[in-house]
Amino acid sequence: MRIYLILILFLAPQFILHGQNEPKSYLEFSFGLSIHGTGDIPGYHFGTNYGKNFSNKFYWQLGFEGTLNDSPYTPLFYELSDGERVDATLHTVTSGFQLVTGIRYNFIQTTNQRFGLSILPLFRYQATSLMDLDSILYPAGTDLPYPVRSSIRFSPARTFAVGASLRLNYNFQIGDSFYLGLLGAVQFDSNSDTIPHFGLVLGKRL
Repeated sequence: MRIYLILILFLAPQFILHGQNEPKSYLEFSFGLSIHGTGDIPGYHFGTNYGKNFSNKFYWQLGFEGTLNDSPYTPLFYELSDGERVDATLHTVTSGFQLVTGIRYNFIQTTNQRFGLSILPLFRYQATSLMDLDSILYPAGTDLPYPVRSSIRFSPARTFAVGASLRLNYNFQIGDSFYLGLLGAVQFDSNSDTIPHFGLVLGKRL
């Protein structure tokens, strides 16, 4: 009986300390695909986020992220008088960086798995080569030996915007502190851009 009592007294503090040392924060990196709603341009989303627990299943979150989207726009091919083929297709690129911060709530939070929702206000800088109007004038109308492209932009090429991102997160533990996860999200901003994105997450509980 004394042996059992000694074992209990010895092991109990270990369980208490283990509970106190349970990770209360995390650092994660994400990478995936995105679609830029202005022109529906495919591309990539990437970022890093830090989160810290402040209440049961609630986390404060801060992150720095980026998007890179590119696509051919108004394809144009023609041949010169010597037979050389020219690719004059306009290639558009839209890229941005953003600072996000907000709240994550985990509906499911077990030792090995977590599933939650994040609501993140954001501040975004963006630059784009996308034009508002693009037309092609052919030789029959210009008396030139090759087509001429006419591109006009009314909106600014560089913008700052505020917005918000709504995200679903799922992850499962793959070691003592590392985890893999899936991310699905959609974001809106004051520049009238909508950017859905999804991808993989690699994180570490701190």
